[in-house]
Amino acid sequence: MTASESQPEYIFEVDEGVGVLTLNRPERLNAITWDLAVDLLDLFRELRQRDDVRVIVLTGAGRAFSSGGDAEWLSGDADRGMPGLSDIPLERYQRKTPAGPVADVTRWIVEVDKPVIAAISGPAMGAGLAFALACDRRFADSTTRMCAAMVRLGFAPDCGITWLLPRVTSLSTALMMVETGRILEADECLAQGLVDELVPEGEALAAALDYAKTLAKGPSVAVDLARRFVHKALTSTLEEMIDYEAVAATLSAHTDDAREGTRAFVEKRKPEFKGH
Repeated sequence: MTASESQPEYIFEVDEGVGVLTLNRPERLNAITWDLAVDLLDLFRELRQRDDVRVIVLTGAGRAFSSGGDAEWLSGDADRGMPGLSDIPLERYQRKTPAGPVADVTRWIVEVDKPVIAAISGPAMGAGLAFALACDRRFADSTTRMCAAMVRLGFAPDCGITWLLPRVTSLSTALMMVETGRILEADECLAQGLVDELVPEGEALAAALDYAKTLAKGPSVAVDLARRFVHKALTSTLEEMIDYEAVAATLSAHTDDAREGTRAFVEKRKPEFKGH
């Protein structure tokens, strides 16, 4: 992890098959730096392979989910350069994409290939909004505020915002957010579909964990395949999806959980899934 051992920039803990990933820069409203994003990518790649983690909850420490990209870095004043805003030499990777690994975190929230649930309080802005929208489900409390903040700084949107917003909310709301950078309060976020459930202040993490633990007790191979193919359906035809689903059904039919699930159905009892 970046930062000192006494103050790691993220915390990861596992409980009952649920991995809780907490962004841990509360004094900076959990703003994302280049180095923190690199560490998060390493973690997500590891989590894709870990059988002890069936579901992930993403949240932020303190009074924010994430305020987005770190302001010092974005302004060009940090040790890491920013195209057009600093004279620091840039590596080839960043010349192609200024946000670099920050944008890749959005990709890996999906590519981790298991459910990711957001527990949101306070600001979820810029890259933080992108991370929240990439999650499978969003539990937010009454302090939540969401904003596609890039335009407020003079930047075009990045981190997958333009792909995610019109799929999660309406086209007109997506356009309004990326064009104006207007901040939406919690009740408006719920009304516009940006969050799925709104709970009282301080209760978002508990609500997300309750949902995540329910998923973790399910047939996780089938759950992961279902999640994968819903994402695939966003860019596929009906005919293609029927074929893909046939593959998924065949794969899941070979799991121990499928045998347990069908036996439990016949025996009229609750199944005891093991995740394999």
